[in-house]
Amino acid sequence: MFKVGYAQEIITPPTGVGLAGYFNKRPNEGMYDDLYVKVIMIEAKDKLCGFVAFDLTSVPAEIYTDLEKFVSEKYGEELYKNMIVSATHTHTGPEIRFRREEWDDRTYYAYDLALEGAKRAITRAIMNLLPAELEVGSVYNNPYAFVRRYFMKNGTIVTNPGWGNPEIEKPESELDRTISFLKIIQGGRIAALICNIANHGDTIGGNIVSADWYGRFTQEIQYELKTSLPVVVLDDASGDVNHFDFRQKINQTSFKEAVRIGRGYARIILDALNDTEKVTEEDIIVKNAVVTIPHRQVTDEEYAEAEHVLATVPDIKMNRDLESQDLANKVPAALRHFAQRTIDCRNKSVPSHDGRVTSISFGKQLTFVAVPGEPFNGVARAIREKSDAKYTFVVSLSQSMSGYVPMPECFERGGYEVQPAVNSVAPNAATELIKAAMEVL
Repeated sequence: MFKVGYAQEIITPPTGVGLAGYFNKRPNEGMYDDLYVKVIMIEAKDKLCGFVAFDLTSVPAEIYTDLEKFVSEKYGEELYKNMIVSATHTHTGPEIRFRREEWDDRTYYAYDLALEGAKRAITRAIMNLLPAELEVGSVYNNPYAFVRRYFMKNGTIVTNPGWGNPEIEKPESELDRTISFLKIIQGGRIAALICNIANHGDTIGGNIVSADWYGRFTQEIQYELKTSLPVVVLDDASGDVNHFDFRQKINQTSFKEAVRIGRGYARIILDALNDTEKVTEEDIIVKNAVVTIPHRQVTDEEYAEAEHVLATVPDIKMNRDLESQDLANKVPAALRHFAQRTIDCRNKSVPSHDGRVTSISFGKQLTFVAVPGEPFNGVARAIREKSDAKYTFVVSLSQSMSGYVPMPECFERGGYEVQPAVNSVAPNAATELIKAAMEVL
């Protein structure tokens, strides 16, 4: 018999806190909707595992460390090893990962909200363990996600080349459109959902806090089911995926767009809720592996080119958000920004860092595979192809910090995601990540 407990805490930051997700500073000027940390704990045959999901762009390294200490001291080291800690990837949450030398009291408060909220939610979720049934389902239907890297007619790769761009030839790769969900039933009702969807949380922009489409998705499901059940979104591999459809002639950077996409995904899940199968495998098997993620080495030619850009491109300030497509459009501020990142990559990077890869499996029926960073969607495809489980949830932005993890062939093609930065990954990083995932599978 399964037991499940769940809890959630509001972690909405105060105004004035910098928002994460873009290159320029964006102080928070208000709130569209609240941010949460959500926790679901599952127990079977006296083995407990759990899922912690933050409405953040990514989970700061310090939160991983502090949560491990908290869980290990209160519940034992094994429980933290049996947990997947991840972020939804909203680009309108607080920037609590970097620039600590610039933090003020409000930013420290935002950090404490996230950390202490997680601790309270974990504690309550464990206290709330009650008998439950699990049902799992999936659909191959993700109409709101698109590979954002395109081959152009001149043979180059451009990230986000713009709506209606006539020079677009085709997307760089295929997209795994699998959407999976785990339905938790208690007392004859749907008590919670865990959903696995691949898309970027970057539909709003601007300076106002929001959980992005993840929040609209949750609210639509709650409205339809007429209950405030927790809906946990585990972000599938989306490093080269976003919601921009270059064929659409609509504003795709707005809160209205987050509402459209969130409601659309909710409809897909709601329509599939009755097409599920009961999880009968009650043996929870957890495996962890350490993966050494190699870092990018800047060549002498790349370094010289970056120095040339900084010496020759005018320093023109922008009065809007600096976005990835600005690099392809050769906007001076973008050229200078990425040139400085190249310099910093050579001067400040370490050779590699260690990450954590985790699998939580319910026999061969259902498995969750959690990997660090923002892996390209090809990593998810490779994991699902090798998995023996009927249902495989791939969880990115989890377990430890990292940046974009492009596929090896993408580096020589160019584009925004493969630009050097401090501790950005080397071309073989995705291979190492997939290898570690195979180990825990």
